[in-house]
Amino acid sequence: MDNRRTTIVINKKFQYQYSLLIVALAVLLVNGFIIVRMLFPGDEPLDLSTTSAIAVALVELILIGAIWYGSLKASHRIAGPVFVFAREVTRLGQGDLNAKIALREKDMFQAEAKMMNDSFVALRTRIATIKRLSAQLQAALDTNEDVGPLVEQLSAELSLFTNENKH
Repeated sequence: MDNRRTTIVINKKFQYQYSLLIVALAVLLVNGFIIVRMLFPGDEPLDLSTTSAIAVALVELILIGAIWYGSLKASHRIAGPVFVFAREVTRLGQGDLNAKIALREKDMFQAEAKMMNDSFVALRTRIATIKRLSAQLQAALDTNEDVGPLVEQLSAELSLFTNENKH
């Protein structure tokens, strides 16, 4: 994947909700601090002039923008891998055995991607074995050879697959 495109929104619902939560939390913390300082001034009361209030508002707007951008970028490291997982599993489900999960270096779920890729390799290996046995079985049928051992091998290989719902 292209590392230069890390700020594109992949999963709008997730990323915007995540970003809004982070921004809202930051705004609440900043405003909470200001309110507490005004209500409980202590030794030095917080007395904001109009100019100071405008400066605080501008700083808050910059802070909101920076936090929004940062949280979108951070959420991208989650949404991106989830998008890649879904795309590659869909490819696999459609019969494309070349499916492979390739994540960026800083993306989350690196260990899960490796486990899924290892599973993809195991599936490719099993299917290659089944194809080989099927070809051998067809050749044996064409030459009227004993197919019993090949049928047993094929059956054993197919028995490794399960379609039982274990939930």
